[in-house]
Amino acid sequence: MNKQELLRLSWENLWRMKFRTILTIIGVVIGTSSIIVMVSIGTGAQKSITDELSGIGSITTLQVYQDLSSMGVTSMGGGKTDDKLILNDDAIKDLKKIDGVVTVTPVVNLSGANIEVKREQYGVSLMGVDYGVLKDMRYETTSGRKPGSNDKNSVILGKDVLTSFTYTGASAQAEKSEIKPEDLIGQNVNLIIRRTNENGEEEIKNQKLRVTGVLESTGGNEDYAIIADYQLVTDLNEWQTGKKANVKKQGYTQVLVTVEDSSVVNEVTSEIETMSFTVFSMQQILDSMGSVFQMLQILLGGIGGVALLVACIGIVNTMTMSIYERTKEIGIMKVIGASITDIRNMFIAESTMIGLIGGMVGIVISLLLSVLINLIAGLFIGGGGGVTISYITPGLVLFALVFSALVGLLSGVRPAIKAANLSSLDAIRSE
Repeated sequence: MNKQELLRLSWENLWRMKFRTILTIIGVVIGTSSIIVMVSIGTGAQKSITDELSGIGSITTLQVYQDLSSMGVTSMGGGKTDDKLILNDDAIKDLKKIDGVVTVTPVVNLSGANIEVKREQYGVSLMGVDYGVLKDMRYETTSGRKPGSNDKNSVILGKDVLTSFTYTGASAQAEKSEIKPEDLIGQNVNLIIRRTNENGEEEIKNQKLRVTGVLESTGGNEDYAIIADYQLVTDLNEWQTGKKANVKKQGYTQVLVTVEDSSVVNEVTSEIETMSFTVFSMQQILDSMGSVFQMLQILLGGIGGVALLVACIGIVNTMTMSIYERTKEIGIMKVIGASITDIRNMFIAESTMIGLIGGMVGIVISLLLSVLINLIAGLFIGGGGGVTISYITPGLVLFALVFSALVGLLSGVRPAIKAANLSSLDAIRSE
């Protein structure tokens, strides 16, 4: 019996008892769609959180901090630690030598300042970076331009820098100004800094700043800050605090390292950590989240797999019942020349068809359910259809199809062996 004839005969035999076959296929459909939908929910949650975290700062930007142990801080075990590892200019030179690093800049922050726009004052914070390497950093402007290395009094505004907050208990209510940051491009704004001197009197310092551009949203603190030249912010910080920074001995509070692309983030991170500095990157969070969601997908897939296990039992039952009903037929086939292999392959083909048909129908239903889940979630959560709760990947579809066919095949092995081992004479005599 050739393969084409075997498949045709198996297909015809499968639909002799249409109702029973359809019920068995429905069991596979439920099992397959359960696995796909369950796993897709885990995948969708991972995708949503990954996309959100990816927007909070660039993945290719590493935040480097001086390790507490290098600052003479007493460790948990007691005693003072060595203070030779300082995040100073020498350390920055070493960081620049690491393969994959594009640029390095120290960062200094200033808070408690105000800018005056059309007689209205807005509380702001300044983030000072090295303008000499600003063009190589991952900061992009939605409008305007980046300041040049000599534009010491030029700044970039975060897109929400003019947002004011009203605190009510533990919650904060954001209120955006009618003036947009883009409206200030090319204009001078007045920066106001206050301090209390030794006599307890308030002193005010005014600094004229020229706005050259508006920063593209990063999802981080930069959205609410003013990006300014490092030396300018350092000078303002020293005036506000009354203390001169000793970078050589104390080091920088923070350094930003920009790498070529996300593929080298982990390698560069490891290199920096060997220098005993503390490194933070979004890639580290994404990697740790990935392992958590992988476990979640396995758990959800296992729950859906229970339904497919029940379907597997249904296929075994259907094929076993088919053997009892076709015992005489099997005997006649053997007498007229069908081999044991032909009989076995016929029943395995029938069970595999059940699994394959159920898998394909289950995939279609899963895709429809996924769309429906995201639509309902969008209506209740986001007010639209843009929320991703269920996300079905092509790999998941392929896995489900192969797995359902494999379940059908394995479910038919025992009944097929039983059918092949039937005695021809006993089978013909049966009624």
